[in-house]
Amino acid sequence: MRCFIFTCFFYVSCFTCSGQRSFKGILLDSTTKQPVEFVNIGVIGKGIGTVTDEKGAYSITIPDSLAAEKIKISMIGYQAKTYPVKAFRNLEQVLVSQTNVTLNEVQVSAKKTKVKIAGNHTTTKLVSAGYMKNNLGAEIAVKLNISHPKTQIRTFMVNINANSINKLPLFRLNIYTVGEKGAPGENILQKNIIIEPKEITGLITFDLKPYRVFVDKDVFIAIEWIRDLGDVKGLYFSTKLIGSTTYARQVSQDKWEHVPAGIGLHAEIAY
Repeated sequence: MRCFIFTCFFYVSCFTCSGQRSFKGILLDSTTKQPVEFVNIGVIGKGIGTVTDEKGAYSITIPDSLAAEKIKISMIGYQAKTYPVKAFRNLEQVLVSQTNVTLNEVQVSAKKTKVKIAGNHTTTKLVSAGYMKNNLGAEIAVKLNISHPKTQIRTFMVNINANSINKLPLFRLNIYTVGEKGAPGENILQKNIIIEPKEITGLITFDLKPYRVFVDKDVFIAIEWIRDLGDVKGLYFSTKLIGSTTYARQVSQDKWEHVPAGIGLHAEIAY
């Protein structure tokens, strides 16, 4: 018997009683004036958010009750911007500026490498958890326990148990520090890592070695939903009832919530 234990997206219903207005626009690179795809846009911590599409376009519905809140725009490689919701409603075009990225040189010695799996390693079909709606920016994060400095995250893995959409999803992989309260903190990546599975269900394996991701302490590895696939009734991953710390958020710029199960995101690490 399959047990679906992770249900997110429940906050959105809290706002349906008040007036709402939908807004559309486009995000452009301030230098090239080209559209910027997969940018996170959301009312901070309120369960209202989205992601720009491949043409830099976005559509977001914001209840009138949130007019006094802040909306944040952010993506790896670009400077984050924050607007009052009232001001953002009047924008049809938003310019975002690239950041100057300084790559840290990592020296790797020739000593014998030890390899192990971190996170929630499972391929079970008996317990599943995942996405129940097509909420852009929805994200699942699992803690990787790191015991050695200069540990390389070499491969990301997760098993899709069930996929009701019969299409290939598109994910962004993110890696976060551990924040002060134990939830995911700052994203440490310096470029977007996009994952498009080759199969509708089954094991996703993504090689991270070309990205040279080295960490010295515990981090969260996360996958974020970034492609609109229409009416989604469920996309579920193998899950452990007890496992490494798991968090989720339902849309872009939302707050992280602890998940009482170990969703099966895991990674091969080497040190």
